[in-house]
Formats: sequence, structure tokens, C-alpha cells
Amino acid sequence: MATRSDAVWKSKALAATYLEGVRGAIPLASQQIEVMLRLMAGIDRPLGSFLDLGCGDGVLAAAIAERFPKAWGTLLDFSEPMLEAARIRLSSGIAGMHLVLADYGVATWTRAVDAYAPFDAIVSGFSIHHQPDVRKREVYGEIFALLGKGGIFINVEHVASASPWGAALNDELFVDHLARHHSGKSREEVAGEYYNRPDKAANILAPVEAQCEWLREIGFTDVDCYFKIFELAIFGGRRP
Repeated sequence: MATRSDAVWKSKALAATYLEGVRGAIPLASQQIEVMLRLMAGIDRPLGSFLDLGCGDGVLAAAIAERFPKAWGTLLDFSEPMLEAARIRLSSGIAGMHLVLADYGVATWTRAVDAYAPFDAIVSGFSIHHQPDVRKREVYGEIFALLGKGGIFINVEHVASASPWGAALNDELFVDHLARHHSGKSREEVAGEYYNRPDKAANILAPVEAQCEWLREIGFTDVDCYFKIFELAIFGGRRP
């Protein structure tokens, strides 16, 4: 039986390596979170509930909880090490959070969160790109169904470059940030680890323009790419 490419994230060692070595070095990470929060503040009602899909260590949920302390959050991931990292990060405010172990790569995942729906916002951070394109589109449809009227979906995501030239520029930007994050290593060492990282095969990237069109076809409105630098993008839309 073939092994799913994203199954690597169930490894405790790989999860720790990513969280300690890569997540903190994502270029313009704080600006991306600020854009996400601004979008959430722009819906026509106070934020009451949100879903963090593929939550990882809960970095997005923690930012949301800080900005919107009255909101209830549901964090879903299929990796137990990631959920444990989220539990630790959110330990002081865990009472307002539901942590759910489920795999949204399988359509039945929505049963695990139906009790908390509809959501005012659904966010995802660097997660959905691990799914094949056909499944990405299905997930966006499932997200649409879980949103309340006027609710917003925000995807902070790794997307495909339009050309190898753009992809190379993206890689150079990332290596520069990683090298600054790991001051004890040479840039050559950091670059070698980056280009040979074990999770690279789990990336199935799609152009942001195509994904925005999928959202429009599903029925989302106000669809846009709200932020983009090379292969880092924030896009999404609202349920009418």
C-alpha cells in the first residue's frame, strides 16, 4: 500500500524539527498574521467561533485568541505531535479551545467538527497544499458548508510559482531567513538542509489564481489574494 506524502507530519521528530527550525523563519510571518486578523475583523459581526484547519502548533489560533478573546476556537490536525504542541502553546487559554484529532484528507472529517459549526471564520496555515489538487477543491467545498452566512475563509498558504525563476527567488528568500534564524550554521549548511528536507515531497503546490477560481466556482464571494510574496500567499473569500 502506498504511503501518503503528508504522513511524514505524524513523526514527532519531524514535527519538532519543523516547529523549531522552519516555522519561526517564515519570511514576513508577523505581517501575514496581521493580514489574517484584519480580514477576520472585517466581517459584519463580532467573531464568535473559528476553526483552525491543519492547526500545527496553534500559532494562528493563539494570535486569533489574543485579538478576539471572546471567540471560541476549534483546532484540527491529524498529527498528534502537532496537537500536543498546540496544547502547550495554548495552555493558558485552553478552556476556550477544542482540540480535534482528525484527517481532513478524508471527506468524513467534517463529522468531527459538526458540533461546533457553523463557524464565523475558518483559517488554515501552510497545510492544504499537502493535498492533491482534486482534494484541495473538495476541502474548499467542505469549508464553505461549515461557514455561517457572511463567514470568511482565510488560507495562509504555500502556492506554486509561475516559473522556475520565481521558484528560485522564493527559495533564496527562504534560505536567507533560515540562515538568520540559525546563526550557528553557515548559509551553505542551511541551504543544504533546506533543499534536502524530508517534508519537501509532501508539497503539492497549485497557483493562487487557480485556487481563487475554485473558490468562486464553489460560491465564495469577495474572493481575492490579499497578500503575496513569491510562493507565500494569503487568499480566501466569504460565504454570502
